[in-house]
Amino acid sequence: MAKKRLRVKYLDRCIGCLECVYACSRINEKLLSNYRSSIHVSAKGGIERNYVVAVCRGCRNPPCAPVCPIQGAIVPREGGGVIVDREVCDASKCNHECVTACIIPGAIHVDIDIKKAIVCRQCGSCVRFCSTGVLVMDEPVGDW
Repeated sequence: MAKKRLRVKYLDRCIGCLECVYACSRINEKLLSNYRSSIHVSAKGGIERNYVVAVCRGCRNPPCAPVCPIQGAIVPREGGGVIVDREVCDASKCNHECVTACIIPGAIHVDIDIKKAIVCRQCGSCVRFCSTGVLVMDEPVGDW
């Protein structure tokens, strides 16, 4: 059985509440933070328009991993996506190639305080807290 990957399945349901953002940062970073979360929600054209959810979709062949100049900092995750080794990753020593290589704008970013890449680990914590059911953990289909 393949590992499940995060998917933004019902974007039209997003109300911009940020429950997923805060769940991610609190569970994974032990801190309540918009920026330290690996999922970002923003308004697309103001609050009366749809929202954009930027998060790693778990590519089977993630373009971010091979471009990282720091050996072992970002490695492909079995089933899709990547794992960032926080002991190895040092964003002060690179040009953030992982950020520019990602096909989802905003899915990877560098936290300037800790100087580490922040990317979804595909844990599903955001799914459990999304009260409108925007996010799901699904079996992989296709390249995503």
